[in-house]
Parts: sequence; C-alpha cells; structure tokens
Amino acid sequence: MIRKKCKNCGKKIRKEFNHCPYCGRPNRNEEDWGLLGKEDFTQEFEEIPVFNSMLNSLMKSLSKNLYKKFNEFEKEISKQPVKKRGISISISSFGNGKPKIKIKHFGDDIKEKEKPKLKKLVGFSEQKAKEFASLPKEEPKTHIKRLSNKIIYEIEIPGVKKLEDISIVKLESSIEIKAIAKNKAYSKIIPLSLPIIDYNLSEDRLILELKG
Repeated sequence: MIRKKCKNCGKKIRKEFNHCPYCGRPNRNEEDWGLLGKEDFTQEFEEIPVFNSMLNSLMKSLSKNLYKKFNEFEKEISKQPVKKRGISISISSFGNGKPKIKIKHFGDDIKEKEKPKLKKLVGFSEQKAKEFASLPKEEPKTHIKRLSNKIIYEIEIPGVKKLEDISIVKLESSIEIKAIAKNKAYSKIIPLSLPIIDYNLSEDRLILELKG
C-alpha cells in the first residue's frame, strides 16, 4: 500500500485518494491542475458563496414585495365599512295579560329587497259583514301543495265571483278566510301564521300563496 503526505495538512494518505480525508484538499500533482492551474480548485469553492449571495438577494426582494402587497391589502380592508348585525328582543306586559315578546333583526345583510313582497289583505265592509252574518255558513274544501319555498292553498268557493266578496284577515296564529256566494257564505280558518305573498280568484277557487 503506497502512502504519501498531504501537502496541506502533512498527514499520510493513500496515493489513490482523490482528496485528503482529513482536510479535503485535492490529492494530485501540480501537473494535474486544469487550464486555470490552481484556480480550478479555488473556483469550485468560491461558486458556493456567490450562489448563496444571489439566493439571499432574491429572497429579500421577494419578501419586500410580499410585505408591500400585504400592506396594500390591509389598507383596503381597513377602508371597508364594518357590518353590524344582530337581534334585539323587547318584552312588555300590561296588567295581568300575557307578556308580549318582539324580536327584531338588524344589520347590513338584511335588505329590503330580500324581504317578500306581501299583498295587502282585504276585509269586509260593514255592509258585507252584515250580509255574511245573515247567510248560512259552510266550510269549503281545501287543497294544499308546496312549490319550492311557497305553500299554495286552493280553497273551493263556488258561486263567489269577485274579490270584493272575499275577506282575508291575518290573526295572531292563523288566517281567517270568509267569502259570500249568492245563497250561502264560506268560512275557513287556516292554522298557519305565514306571510301571504299573493292571492287571486280563479274558477271558483281562492288561491293563496304563502311564504314557506
């Protein structure tokens, strides 16, 4: 086994080693250097810090741009109005009566255009109320169906020809329907307290659209 001394650290190493295992210096003769002489050796090790410097510069530039974009985004967010929303509850009572509870929603997310448009309800005039009271009463047949977010009530009232002969009154927890035909009157209580979106009279039927 042929050994020789490393020219850098002086320790004995095998001749076939390309580099000294102790200090890392290339194990070759002067005539083995490349076209740049000993610069071939120094160039290999100098390229690493140059690369690190370029990488550090790139990362600093990237961080600076990200920080700038973040500040711009934060300023835009701060300009946006704060949306306040919530629920207010009020409870009132008079004498020995039951307490009344009112719940009111408020906030930017509740818009008027999103609320269902309710049709104005009609009631009997004094003359129609007397006419209704004088006629025999009958409970009409009712058909119910659901369409998307609506509940459709179809109430059969044969002989009723116009809306003026119909009374639709919303009670506390129900809807009262009254109608006047020629020789009789119809009376129906719908046990729902849903908003009435629309109603119409068609072919002896009163059709109510309730918001489901």
